[in-house]
Amino acid sequence: MRFLFVLTIGMLCLCASSSYAQQPTNPSAPTTGTIKGIVRDTAHNYVLKAATVSIYRADSSVLNYQLSNNYGEFKFTNVPIGQILRIDISNIGYETLRQKITIPKGETLLDLKTLVLNPRNETLKEVVISIPPITYNNDTLEINAAAFKLDTNATVEDLLKKVPNITVWGDGIITVNGKEVKSLLVNGKQFFDGDNKVTLQNIPKNALEKIQIFNNADRNNPLDSNLIANLKLKKGKDRSYFGKIGIGYGTDNHYQLDGNINFTTPKLQLSIIGATNDVNKIPNDINTLVRNSTFKGIGTSVEYQPDFRQTGINKGIVAGAKMNYNFTPDSKEWNNKSSMSADYYFRNTETNNSGKTDNITTLSTNNKIFSLSENTSVNNSESHRINSQFNYFKKNHQIDISESFNTDNSSSKSINLRNASDNNNKPISTNDGRSTSNSDSQNLNLRANYSYNNYNNWKQRFKGFNLSYNLSMNNRNSDRNEITEFKDLLTPTLNRDFNRNYQTDAKTLNQNINLTVRDLRSLIFGNKNLSDFNGEITAKLDLDNNKNNNQVQDLNSGTYQVNNYLSNNLQTNQAVFTPGFSISKNFSKNLSNRYNKNLSIRFTAAQQLSYQDNKSIKSFQNINRDYNNFIPTASISYSNYQYGTHQTSISLNYNTQIIIPTINQLAPLTDSTNLYNLQRGNLNLVEAKTKSLNLSIYRYDMRSKNTLNFSANASIGLTEDAIIDSSFIDARNRRNNYLANADGTKYARIYGDVRKSLKFKSAELKFGYTTSFNVNRTPNYLNGLFNFSNNTSTENKISTNFTFKDKFALEGAQSIGTSSSKQKSLNTAYKNTTLTSSLSTNYNFTKKFSLNSNVSFNSNNPSVGETVNFTIWNAEFNYRFTKGNNAEIKLSALDLLKQNRAIFNFAGTNTFTTSTRNVLQQYFMVTLSYYPRKFGNNAAVKK
Repeated sequence: MRFLFVLTIGMLCLCASSSYAQQPTNPSAPTTGTIKGIVRDTAHNYVLKAATVSIYRADSSVLNYQLSNNYGEFKFTNVPIGQILRIDISNIGYETLRQKITIPKGETLLDLKTLVLNPRNETLKEVVISIPPITYNNDTLEINAAAFKLDTNATVEDLLKKVPNITVWGDGIITVNGKEVKSLLVNGKQFFDGDNKVTLQNIPKNALEKIQIFNNADRNNPLDSNLIANLKLKKGKDRSYFGKIGIGYGTDNHYQLDGNINFTTPKLQLSIIGATNDVNKIPNDINTLVRNSTFKGIGTSVEYQPDFRQTGINKGIVAGAKMNYNFTPDSKEWNNKSSMSADYYFRNTETNNSGKTDNITTLSTNNKIFSLSENTSVNNSESHRINSQFNYFKKNHQIDISESFNTDNSSSKSINLRNASDNNNKPISTNDGRSTSNSDSQNLNLRANYSYNNYNNWKQRFKGFNLSYNLSMNNRNSDRNEITEFKDLLTPTLNRDFNRNYQTDAKTLNQNINLTVRDLRSLIFGNKNLSDFNGEITAKLDLDNNKNNNQVQDLNSGTYQVNNYLSNNLQTNQAVFTPGFSISKNFSKNLSNRYNKNLSIRFTAAQQLSYQDNKSIKSFQNINRDYNNFIPTASISYSNYQYGTHQTSISLNYNTQIIIPTINQLAPLTDSTNLYNLQRGNLNLVEAKTKSLNLSIYRYDMRSKNTLNFSANASIGLTEDAIIDSSFIDARNRRNNYLANADGTKYARIYGDVRKSLKFKSAELKFGYTTSFNVNRTPNYLNGLFNFSNNTSTENKISTNFTFKDKFALEGAQSIGTSSSKQKSLNTAYKNTTLTSSLSTNYNFTKKFSLNSNVSFNSNNPSVGETVNFTIWNAEFNYRFTKGNNAEIKLSALDLLKQNRAIFNFAGTNTFTTSTRNVLQQYFMVTLSYYPRKFGNNAAVKK
């Protein structure tokens, strides 16, 4: 909490000093006032609504703008007093009115009364001197880029920060008059997966013609709409390339090399990427590299940074390409756009891990076993991934087809040395293991969805349906060798040694078909309202086929011989059919341009019919079972949409879920190599049924500034016949785990999120608070004794994000997490508290020189063992050079205090585990980067 106090004081001082610097000589004299007036057309004797009214400073920069209302009125507040300004009023078909204005000192109101616009004489050849900052075209607000004067290196983000009533927050969210922009388009389509950062921080302002802002209604829910912003580029500027090439070398021979190049044409977008390093920077996809190599921007993002929380020392190579093709780039209909995308991603990693683990196992009130293990491992993996997606939109039809195919080849070597002691710290057993493995797998996923919607044709009874098909295929082959040496230090005759080979060939085929027929009311009764009652039919079919061929051999007298017990050929077929019928009732009330309130109630009756067939060369695994369960669901939801003020929604849902026991729970083959954990089965297991209730609350504030948004989610549930552990642990820490059904499993979860936004003249400030609370009660048996394990975890985080112009960004956070586990019958209780304070800053001293720094204070305080405190501090100095700021040199200092540690605590049913792992530590690096960039067919954008 000390960090929060310092952060708060610092920010208050910053705001106070900024405010003090702007105080006038006479602090009681007002500095801003109001300008108002009415726009009229006297030739036709009526007021002009939706006329563009703009106010400019003396340097011709836009101060503010708005549209006149239905009565021709406009009103500007917070206008500086005593400054010479210019007001421009324009409207289609009229000459632009332009005049200089000033709010006199000592006054706070300037009433311009009636301002007259003269109709334009179309026969005259007029020269347009200036472009109005905004125009209103039907339902679209258009912002003209040429009306805002910026330097030649400015990006779209720089432009948006100059437009009144538009805010680009430090976390990348864009709001217009307080409402969040849900989708940012370029020439009517997504720009490299619609990532705001890529779009805003790469496209030059000089390539932009206008910004179009409009609401787009959801096809399936016409009452719901999203705010869309479209960046319309100048002619020819939709052909471009941009990217980054960077190379770095540091102490301890650390290195990094990354680069990407991105091309665009009116129909095609293409990205090519590659990276390699040994500093824990392994992106999971292509988008991560593209997103974190933008030309220019301010923020505190640490997404693609060395991950000091990642365990082990990791080296990696990634490469790939991604393309998106749009079939109808010039279509004027936003919903009638069809596209295809595909990407290829290659990843090769090598990870070296080492660590220690302390474990306490409670057998009874005064009987505990203490174990210590040390482990090392080396893992290598190579994967290839291909994804593709096709989207087709045409009036009432929508088709989505996607596939993903990936291959993975991996190998690993590990050593684990483990020993156990009793209450008197007397050694009782050891278990040393060595493992080597090699595996390769191929996985294919195919998804197809067809949706038909015909709500626009009121004469047609059949309104629509949705049909989807999902296919998943997986082949996996692996070879593994396990060498285990178990020594009983009390009774040597119980010693066991194993040297065992495993060869596994596994194949899975999963298919899923879903059909939904909507609006049964219209289908059966036509246009009859039926008091807003409606119905829906659903049908779901899941087909699963699993084949496992396991060949196991044991070393015996110098040769490997077949283990007839563990060697097996098992095939499982499972079919689950779930038909359902839903009935719903809707209540609505609305007043045009004022509010819309809606209450919806839905109940679904569904029956789940399941069949499981297991075939094995082991007779006890030849099991066929049928399951038949009623799984009703119900929901009630309420929404209140107050136009221009706020939107609130509340929903309450009840669900039922069935969990069918698998063959490895019913009748597994017990592998005896790990005597500390032997898994047994239970043929008497029945399906578990979980009933849950979920409450969601959401509020969205639409005011232009000082908004307050929040959301909350709470759920409770209980499980009948839950599949639980029944463990028997002997004095040598050998464990036999059986499974059983028992009632009494319960849980409760709460999650909340509150966000407060403040907009100042030159700065934005956001506060956030998130909280989560999880509690569950799980029954279990330990050495025949029935016990309830009560587990609780909480997480609370306060964060703040502050940006000042394009100079400074700061993000601070304070979080506290707790976890506890209690076993009443064993009289045990374990607790752990984790504190994390973090601060990230970015300061641009000039347009060429900037400083980035992030620091985190970490404290881990378990009820058993030592309290661990450590601080991770990273800093970067960046200098841009060349005329267009395309080249950069960066000096990085990572883990400056050399304190990084990885500590993990885990509380189980009757255990508490503390472990440490090796992690990346302090190093320094120099990086050189170049940002190639060109928009347009002609000469490159001037720098």
